[in-house]
Amino acid sequence: MKFRKMLSITMAAAMLLPVSMVSVATAQEQDRDRDQLKTQQQLQDRDKLKMKDQLKEQDQIKEQAQTREQNREQIRTERPEKPQRESVERGGRGH
Repeated sequence: MKFRKMLSITMAAAMLLPVSMVSVATAQEQDRDRDQLKTQQQLQDRDKLKMKDQLKEQDQIKEQAQTREQNREQIRTERPEKPQRESVERGGRGH
């Protein structure tokens, strides 16, 4: 009788062993998948930040160019350039 009881316990344990091994393997796969997702998200976040920084830099460059152009326009309106004919005429007179 004891032999049958031990045999049935052994058989039950043997039948449950693959199930537990599968659950461990599944958990490991889930961990690995989760880690891969985290890594992908971190890379995407880094790329987004990089892109954002590049756009900011481009905007700053555009602003600087606009500011320079506005300054040039302001200087031109404050003291307009003399026509080139006058400078040619002056050069001809010996000034």
